[in-house]
Amino acid sequence: MSADIMLVWGKRKRLILVAALAVGAALTWYLANYVSLEALIAQEEQVREAIDRRPWRSFAVGLVIYSVVSLVPGTSGKSIVFAWLFGFWLGLALIILGLTTAAMVIFNLSRYVFHGWIKYRYERFLKGLDRHLHREGAFYLLTMRMAHFPFTIVNLVSGASGVRAHTFCWTTCVGLVPGSAVFAYVGTRLPSLNELCTHGVGSLLDKPLIAALAASAAFPFVFRFVARKLGLLKDKDGGPDSLATDQST
Repeated sequence: MSADIMLVWGKRKRLILVAALAVGAALTWYLANYVSLEALIAQEEQVREAIDRRPWRSFAVGLVIYSVVSLVPGTSGKSIVFAWLFGFWLGLALIILGLTTAAMVIFNLSRYVFHGWIKYRYERFLKGLDRHLHREGAFYLLTMRMAHFPFTIVNLVSGASGVRAHTFCWTTCVGLVPGSAVFAYVGTRLPSLNELCTHGVGSLLDKPLIAALAASAAFPFVFRFVARKLGLLKDKDGGPDSLATDQST
């Protein structure tokens, strides 16, 4: 890929960043000036009532929203929000299906649209991934998912690799279950806005919630530590660990 193309891509990334900051500032201003806590509480209650009245229709709408939002990097907190609204089991199902759907979209875009750019951008990681896939097969993809390596990057690089689509799909679906279950549990332990307004921040001081938050933060690191000790994530010439040292990513 030429330097001119990389320059254009760098300008696009800066424009996207500026646009995102502008949207965030506008949203913050709007919420501060036009949205009251009472209105938010009323809207939350309406959403919960709608979910109770039509759970499957609400689930379908939530799944579409979650899948679309999952295409945007850096939106992991949505899992807690959706479980907060839908409960543990429906929330967990929505999270897994939504993430898998988004992963497959990015995977296919990488494979059939951005294949050349991905091979250039993540060359070292791609070589390491192909090497591990040849040696360990689907188990390696499963390990990366459970270790919570960057969701979007794994999707992009997997699409440019030689992995089969159905293998990528089921390893994504299964590998995301442990971490997603922890996030879903965190969501179910959060108080409603009405409870938060009535009892204050003290309603957040819930021992199971604190334990779940600690587990959600520690799980990826513990799993990576164990996986490295077992030799599953070691690769001097590429692979997931190279993401931490590759200055181009």
